[in-house]
Amino acid sequence: MQTGRELFDEPPIDPGALFNLIDRGMQGLAHITAMQAAVTLALFDHLAVPRTPDELAYLIGTGSTATESLCSLLSSLGLLSEENGRYRNTPLADLYLVSSSPYHQTGYVGKTERHARDFWINLPRILKEGPVTYPTEKFFGEMSLPAMAENALCGRLQRTVREIIRLPDFPSFRRMIDLGGGHGLYAIALAGANPDLRAWVFDLPYVTRLTEQYIAGYDAAERVFVMPGNFFINEFGKEYDLIFSSSNPSGKRVEMVPRISAALNPGGIFVNVQSMGHEPADPALALENQLWALSGEEEKGASRTRDQPFMTPEYREALDREGLTVIEETDIRDDYHRESRVRMVIAEKNHDD
Repeated sequence: MQTGRELFDEPPIDPGALFNLIDRGMQGLAHITAMQAAVTLALFDHLAVPRTPDELAYLIGTGSTATESLCSLLSSLGLLSEENGRYRNTPLADLYLVSSSPYHQTGYVGKTERHARDFWINLPRILKEGPVTYPTEKFFGEMSLPAMAENALCGRLQRTVREIIRLPDFPSFRRMIDLGGGHGLYAIALAGANPDLRAWVFDLPYVTRLTEQYIAGYDAAERVFVMPGNFFINEFGKEYDLIFSSSNPSGKRVEMVPRISAALNPGGIFVNVQSMGHEPADPALALENQLWALSGEEEKGASRTRDQPFMTPEYREALDREGLTVIEETDIRDDYHRESRVRMVIAEKNHDD
């Protein structure tokens, strides 16, 4: 209730803390939307060489004054540098935000900005009416798979591949399958490291259509192949020297262990790379996980692979029971989130007695 004293007495708590929260939030929103606008307009593609704001505005079809202000903002973020009135990319932007760079993260920037639009801007409605539901095929094709491929190329893929390549028997491997392989980059890399290795990427049919695009992009069609199917239902072949699983239920569900073991040759290797399945330390991320679902997903959030525990006692018992001996466990740094890691478990199938 208003008493009139508030016209004379300052608030009993300094409002600076609240205004700082609001300012930081708005800055974060401004930063990601400015980055996405720059990616959408191909601004970074045009600033591989220095240009004035007028020259850039002409190339991307924007107003000169607003373009100069955008460049100034991107410069404050360390993405552009300015000299004598001309802007150009910093090495960070050249590597990660130019569309022709093999390490570009333009899809991930777009996915992040879309999350801001789809989830956070509509948070009151979602809290009342329930999560945003994406058609599964559209989600993987337009948002998830491209961003996952981009993220993997920032170090997780290379670190994982190095661990596999150094296995003593890797040069003798002739057949491998990547279960739930998605973009197929792990299979492409491993087949590229061993010219005698033929690799199959097993995933749902609407995913393998996208996988074929990555295979073609790396000119790997003669040694990497797709196998459409559902690994919970369909057979995925036999006599593999290497079976690989990364960030999907094929590597966490106990009922998959006997099928994986049966598909391996004696002495074959099962490489399993998964999140450990704990609640996100970031409360914003924990909330975001509850704000969206896939069509047909029965239990929102809780059923997702990243949330499921990994290497439980039951899973270890299943490995033992099926003749798979763990020979190495190591953590792989994953730069997708700060201080994030995934666990790599390498198991060897026992030789026949």
